[in-house]
Amino acid sequence: MRASTPNTNEPVALSPRSLVIDVAPVAPYVALIFYTGLIRLGRLPEVGFIATDKLLHALVFGGLAVLCLRAQRSLLPQWSFGKHLAVALFASSFVGAMLEVCQWFTSYRSADVLDWLADTVGAVLVLGLWALAFKVLAPRALPPPAQGS
Repeated sequence: MRASTPNTNEPVALSPRSLVIDVAPVAPYVALIFYTGLIRLGRLPEVGFIATDKLLHALVFGGLAVLCLRAQRSLLPQWSFGKHLAVALFASSFVGAMLEVCQWFTSYRSADVLDWLADTVGAVLVLGLWALAFKVLAPRALPPPAQGS
């Protein structure tokens, strides 16, 4: 990877540790999402008034959003925190949409717009809590806002 100047969108040089801890986990997590989303399963048990399926979607894609956020902050530290949040949300929602498209082409799974909506809502909620936690608990951990953002 190449080093960058502070005001460009080029990736910065990563340490091997940062590559392994911050960036690499995204790929196997996405692979696991697609594997579990495309295998043959029975119906998940519903517990009371809680839609277990939608709750699982929200939690899994909230986790993906956090992994995407960590990867971006390592790869593109010059971006504003808000831009990182927006791109992580988009990436998580996009993966959810692509999973539903893939499920549409299977005879044993069903594509559901509400699943994609649960994916996106989960990402929004988890990223919102993540941002709130960093603002409240560790304000120095957030980079200062970029000029003009």
